[in-house]
Amino acid sequence: MRATRSNPEAEPSAFAAAYREGLGLARIALRCAAAGIVISAAKQGDAGVDENCTEFAARWWCRRAADAMRIAAAARAKMRRREANAVPQPATTAGAGGKFASQHLSLVCADVEDTARRCGVALFSDDEIAAHAAQITARIDAELEKLKESGGMKSVNQAYKAYRLKSSGRGERVLRYDEWMRRYRADLVRQAAAALREL
Repeated sequence: MRATRSNPEAEPSAFAAAYREGLGLARIALRCAAAGIVISAAKQGDAGVDENCTEFAARWWCRRAADAMRIAAAARAKMRRREANAVPQPATTAGAGGKFASQHLSLVCADVEDTARRCGVALFSDDEIAAHAAQITARIDAELEKLKESGGMKSVNQAYKAYRLKSSGRGERVLRYDEWMRRYRADLVRQAAAALREL
């Protein structure tokens, strides 16, 4: 059975996703569409909530889905009021339209963040989530290194052997040990983040 290869570059995003899943974070996102800026909110379990979508112009995370929905709705209402009262901007130069769109996007981002502050809801950026996930991953890796040095990885290695036998028996592709270990570490990140939900 052929094994799949590991992709080290995927590790940070995989661990960040595991951290978000463990905490059950909800997403607020801005996307630039032909009809204008779209403000959406989604919770863990919704389709595409954790995707690294290049269409997102901005994205934040918060602890509760209800807060994400409330903030997105308030920001949408504020954006619509501004658009209704806006004076049309003539495109006098080639870059005028793009500059106006950029300014509008900045205002909408500010609306989301201001609404969250007024509601007392903490928002986290992708960079902040990645940093938190990296801290937990570093602690997990340090513990795994201690196990290696003390010969305590036997149970982990046995788990991998059991996985290989089970996958081979089903005719499934078998992950290489390094890729399986990445998923194992991601599961540990997810479990650690889930424990933080109770704090």
